[in-house]
Amino acid sequence: MTYAFGTYALDPESLELTNGGEVVEVEPQVFSLLVCLIENRDRVVSKDELIEMVWDGRIVSDGTLNTRINAARKAVGDDGKSQAVIKTFPRRGFRWVAEVGEEDSASINPVSIADKPSIAVLPFENLSNDPEQEFFSDGIAEDIITALSRLRWLSVIARNTTFTYKGQAVDVQMVAQDLGVRYVLEGSIRKAGNRVRISAQLVEGDTGNHLWAQRFDRELEDIFAVQDEITETVAGTVQSEVNLTEQRRVKAKPPESLDAWENYQHGISYLNERTLKSFTAARAFFERAIELDPNFVLGYTGYVEAAFDRIGLEDRTHWDRAQLYARKALELDPHESRAHTAMGICYTNNDDFSAAVSAFETAIDLNPSDANIRLLMGTTLLQCGRAAESIPHFHLAIHQSPRDAEIGRFHARLGLAHLCLKEFEAAIEWARKAVPYPNAPWAHSFLLSALAHLGDRAEAKRVMVEALDRRSELSLSLMEKSRIVPFIEYREILFEGLRKAGLPEE
Repeated sequence: MTYAFGTYALDPESLELTNGGEVVEVEPQVFSLLVCLIENRDRVVSKDELIEMVWDGRIVSDGTLNTRINAARKAVGDDGKSQAVIKTFPRRGFRWVAEVGEEDSASINPVSIADKPSIAVLPFENLSNDPEQEFFSDGIAEDIITALSRLRWLSVIARNTTFTYKGQAVDVQMVAQDLGVRYVLEGSIRKAGNRVRISAQLVEGDTGNHLWAQRFDRELEDIFAVQDEITETVAGTVQSEVNLTEQRRVKAKPPESLDAWENYQHGISYLNERTLKSFTAARAFFERAIELDPNFVLGYTGYVEAAFDRIGLEDRTHWDRAQLYARKALELDPHESRAHTAMGICYTNNDDFSAAVSAFETAIDLNPSDANIRLLMGTTLLQCGRAAESIPHFHLAIHQSPRDAEIGRFHARLGLAHLCLKEFEAAIEWARKAVPYPNAPWAHSFLLSALAHLGDRAEAKRVMVEALDRRSELSLSLMEKSRIVPFIEYREILFEGLRKAGLPEE
């Protein structure tokens, strides 16, 4: 059921508020407050009732309640003076007074996502004892909020709310409870001379556990360049860490109780393993997510990623469906970066590299901090003979998400790019970093080829034994059928080295 009022529509099921069809970003507790008031619009709702329904009866100050009411009014184009939507009844409570129509949710807004994870970015603390540095610390936090807000699967608390904590000693778990979020990002800035130290920590709201922490030491030659770099790195890392934590969270739940978002996270977990068996399991979870919520965009995009694999012999069974799903995702939400990514994957696998690059460029514009999109863009450039252009994308992926579940693939693809450019020493360096990761199945092959090109027969022999021990079916024939490098010149460089090393033909 969707509630329509004026140009606005509120859909409790999809957790979205729209104005003229455009999504209005609303923090979780403000959204809950709107739902509470609109569903009880036939009467005045007391302060105690709101606290019970929205905050589960926890102790909440009048200031906190008033802040949420003001945010709710602002979200629906109302204010405390006119009170045309939410009216205050002194000493009694609040009532929804705008005229409301009820409509089928699908007729208002087809895009939905189940049980969104949510995050609050607190203002970064200025430890420099220099009031002039406040603009820099505030700017970092504001830019991170803006970058994370590009992630349509993540609910991000607005700056005006999180900055009410500025200058306060806060308990992160209490902040998470107060704002109704799963994750909190906090940090600090310390400047000395022309150097700045920026620290950031990602905390799980309900446990207080630190999921990630990093310190950045930079020269302030170009303050805006530093600000952009830190923002992009932090946003990319937060994206990766939240996904990993969500995957761990859903694994503890019985399969029959999973919603669409949780099935999606299970699918991503299997997708990251990069085996034929795991791809099959991933597709099943993505299909289940779509079944539970046919308007869940990421279910379709996840399936696309799991359908086009290069692990073994090509199986085109799932390709037609994947291409339909990619178009469906784009139809559901043309502003979702992963929808354009899915189209790019389809174009790449149909060898339409120009269209693929264009799709990935759009995806990057929508979400420049997504390391996976950088990986796919780099891979496509590599496959169409543009290895030199691919290298910056692989480096950016590594920089943006150094603890990514796919980090082995980042390293492996960078090694392959250097191999294709006959930069064999660099190829060996990066391929070696990829070898320990099970989800980088071709890393041994890239390392083996580069070693053979440099004439290091002893090390090549050792790597060959290790490669066949991990994957006994590895052969030139298998690699040819998997189309690791469609570009003929690059494929000849790779295969020449493998033949020199003695990799079996069959």
